[in-house]
Amino acid sequence: MLRILFVILSAAASCGVLGAANLQKFTIVGKIDGLQKGDTLRFERVLLPGWETEPAFEVVVRKPGAFRYRGMQVHDQLYRMTYRPVEGRERERDRPGEQLIVTDGDRIRLDGTVEDISYSVLSGGIYDEPELRELLRVEDSLECARSAYLKRYDEAMERGDTVGAKGWLDRFNLFYEDNPGYERQRAIVRLYRTNHPEGTVFLLVRLLPELSDTPVDEARAIYDGFSTELKESYFGRLYVDRLAQMERLAPGRPAPAFSLATTDGRTVTEADFRGNYLLVYHWGLCPGSMQIDGLVRALYEKYKDRGLQVVGLTESIARIRGLYERLPEDRPTPLVGISNIRPILGRMLEHGWTEAELETDHPENASFMETYAISGWPFFVFIGPDGRILARGYWEGFEEARAILEREVGE
Repeated sequence: MLRILFVILSAAASCGVLGAANLQKFTIVGKIDGLQKGDTLRFERVLLPGWETEPAFEVVVRKPGAFRYRGMQVHDQLYRMTYRPVEGRERERDRPGEQLIVTDGDRIRLDGTVEDISYSVLSGGIYDEPELRELLRVEDSLECARSAYLKRYDEAMERGDTVGAKGWLDRFNLFYEDNPGYERQRAIVRLYRTNHPEGTVFLLVRLLPELSDTPVDEARAIYDGFSTELKESYFGRLYVDRLAQMERLAPGRPAPAFSLATTDGRTVTEADFRGNYLLVYHWGLCPGSMQIDGLVRALYEKYKDRGLQVVGLTESIARIRGLYERLPEDRPTPLVGISNIRPILGRMLEHGWTEAELETDHPENASFMETYAISGWPFFVFIGPDGRILARGYWEGFEEARAILEREVGE
């Protein structure tokens, strides 16, 4: 096995693919109260800007309460660490795992407990900066408190207390509304950005996923302020590539070509909608989609005879239908801001426009999401009769589309 590994590494190095001298070395250590021998800490690479993940490495705990890992990486990397106990299961949390940015030569340390392992205190590398440590301390405190509501929800459900469970779920979902701690967190983030106009690796990692709905001029101004070193870093190169994509998707630019396989067996392309307004609507099983769906249907009914066409994109209609059929008819199923989601799901299943699914054997549908930088629900892309992008974004994208239709074809 060692000989095979040596041959692979040698061949890769001779081809210029891999050179051990160019790899970054790093160490991750942890002092986590409650870790047991045999527990597993799973590390995944987080692939920005879309937050996809891929396996990186696993650490099996050998000594209770502590772990250590020495590794190598090709470039600076964002990792997500999740906990797998040797016995029982890990409970759900507000945060799916602890995220840590590792750069060349770092020795990153995590201190915490198994109970709140996703909110461990980080030190070493970029995490020795006092301002950043304070920012993360405030964020961890808030998210840890919110996660406690989710724990109480799970406990209530295990007791069969559905009323109590709903109360804890409501508290969880409404946690950030009028929360003074949340405003303090936002103020600290704003101050951190103000104090680092030249940028930091941490800011780059935070900004990358936000580029899909950040005004292009603002995103360009941020990049122009980065230091030369940051621009040339791995995350800096990702930023400029993503920024170039967003500039191609800015209002007024030609809509990129696309092809979609629809649920009724057709294939549609951008050419099929030329001469009409096209609203592409990414929807799914989320409160935002359920809250805005009626407004989208109303807009479609109002303007469908005046040149508006809609294409709906969702992951799996079968999954939505399955949930709809499982929900009780004789009593409401509430969600935050919604008294009963079953009738809303029923109306979603009766959309009068063209639908396309993403979880199919049609890779062109998933390619649309990547081409148009769509990563959440509900998200909208609005294209004019001349094939140019008029608006794109979450709720604001819909509001812009509605305003344009009212102004250009409304009565």
